[in-house]
Amino acid sequence: MEPISINLRINGKNKKFVTPNFISGKLFRDAAEIAEDIESTDPERIYTEKQIEFICAAFGNKFTADEFENGIDARLVTRTIYGTANYVLGNIAEASQILNPDPKEGEEPGK
Repeated sequence: MEPISINLRINGKNKKFVTPNFISGKLFRDAAEIAEDIESTDPERIYTEKQIEFICAAFGNKFTADEFENGIDARLVTRTIYGTANYVLGNIAEASQILNPDPKEGEEPGK
């Protein structure tokens, strides 16, 4: 499975993080719950502590929850969580589309 990556701003510098080669079955279960949470559009089920911990685990705990929250562009939070959940669930094409939208369609924040 091809890895996915995210960029976080840590200590004033952009750092790229890539998913590890192994993703545990527990993360699959967590990803299913998180995808369901986000698809529900219930504001209380979006951007939870569990989802932040999931992102850290999905990227091999190479960054902390605080580093994720402080380093991710606010406009990319839900997209990053949902895209990563889809990746863990094996929906690679969908995850890639969520995480890397076509900039021609005006979906990339800050551009």
